[in-house]
Amino acid sequence: MTFFEWKDEYSGGIESIDEQHKVIITLMNELYYSIVHEKADAATKAVFVELLKYANYHFNLENKLFNKYDYKEKAEHLDQHAHFITKVKNLMIKDYLSQRDVQIETLHYLRLWFQDHMMKIDMEYCRYFRLRQVLDEVEAYLVANK
Repeated sequence: MTFFEWKDEYSGGIESIDEQHKVIITLMNELYYSIVHEKADAATKAVFVELLKYANYHFNLENKLFNKYDYKEKAEHLDQHAHFITKVKNLMIKDYLSQRDVQIETLHYLRLWFQDHMMKIDMEYCRYFRLRQVLDEVEAYLVANK
């Protein structure tokens, strides 16, 4: 049983970015599984830590791409990343303070983030790279910088 499944239509055309987005889906599903099986307390802490680590890794790679290819929407995109990190940290604090329903709130936020940011905002830079005809170069850069 999964909370959120990857579909081919979510692909932005950059395999490494798609794989990174799938990691976020995996973390959502791990949190969902722990809630359903009443193991949320221990699992939530681990998911928050992995989510922050992975988000920072992913956001750092995107920032490097934006600099390398002079992405014009960089500032707005990075502001959204900063908001994500702040929101996840706040949810993590709420969890440590044992506030109720943090896991559900977190799942809801992550799903909205995936739908609003990854599926819309991230697709804009994928289109930008496609129009500049640098997708293969971007993919090679991402593979080399894993």
